[in-house]
Amino acid sequence: MIAEETQTIMLELKTSTQALHDATEDGSFNTQLVKGALPRDRFVDSLEQLFLVHAALERHLRSSQDKIPAIGRVVRDYQYQEPYLRQDLEFFGRNLGDIKPLHATTKLIQQIEHVAATRPAALLGFQYVFEGSNNGSKFIARAVSRAYQLADGKGLKYLDPYGDQQKERWQAFKDDMNAATFSQDERAAIVDAACKTFEGM
Repeated sequence: MIAEETQTIMLELKTSTQALHDATEDGSFNTQLVKGALPRDRFVDSLEQLFLVHAALERHLRSSQDKIPAIGRVVRDYQYQEPYLRQDLEFFGRNLGDIKPLHATTKLIQQIEHVAATRPAALLGFQYVFEGSNNGSKFIARAVSRAYQLADGKGLKYLDPYGDQQKERWQAFKDDMNAATFSQDERAAIVDAACKTFEGM
């Protein structure tokens, strides 16, 4: 019981989502992407779907910052990824107005909407997954750059948004999450949201 009470939210998130994280990381999409075997159009298609997800999530994070203390404490302006995706998609010549959500995208967005309406603090569970993914995506960006011959980081802002500041900014996210105050119900909802994100991905 004592161990459960002193376990940080970040440790709880890591242990609770580890299997889902590993399954996502080892999936065929990421494997092909790292090997440079994924067609460029499929990569850009994935950015389109991520754009829709981030647009939904970040709209609610912004509107909740002043109402939910934990969100105001944890989420910083540079964490908003929608502008980075917009920049990448414009580079690849995609029209944002033409993007149609896949079934999985629609389902994940619906889950975000539900959490925002019922337990907004749990939006941080979705944010946890995306902020954490930047650690691995930084290395994926190098493989993608070689595979698609992308110069000067063009088209790679979403995969490597923080550059040399990645380690520092991930540590800041972890520190801020651990310093925030959550009820047991909120912690459970945050973990559930993180699991749903991995499943959706």
